[in-house]
Amino acid sequence: MIDIRAATPDDFLAIAELDRRAWLQNRRGEFIPDGEHVWRCWCQCAITLVATDGTGVVGAAVAFPCIDGRYMVHKIFVDRDRRGRGIGGRLLGSLLERLDQRRATAFLTVDPVNAAALALYERHGFCEREFVKGYYRPDEDRFVLTRPAFQE
Repeated sequence: MIDIRAATPDDFLAIAELDRRAWLQNRRGEFIPDGEHVWRCWCQCAITLVATDGTGVVGAAVAFPCIDGRYMVHKIFVDRDRRGRGIGGRLLGSLLERLDQRRATAFLTVDPVNAAALALYERHGFCEREFVKGYYRPDEDRFVLTRPAFQE
């Protein structure tokens, strides 16, 4: 059984390790280190969630506020052996519930060829799409997707 809960500073090392493993399976594969210190800060100062299954952290998501009032959904990742079970969707849904409580617009970046992620984000209301050529490196493009703030 998977439990989604707020991450605590006690989780930061497990999240950082899972982040390293998950990133290596991305199309480019070079790890861009955030470092354990950043995960420690995010667990304490951002909206950081973990998925656990009794053996430890199997997924994580983080969003943080930006100076323009929006929130950036910075990372969502799930252990490779547990993908395809809806864990990423549950993490994203829980994260967006918290952003809806704040009436916050959310945005994120995604690899244009990552069809599964694009479909997930669109199902969760990310409807505005901007293509940015060379977002990270000259040959590494991204879509910037935006989800408008929740309105009653």
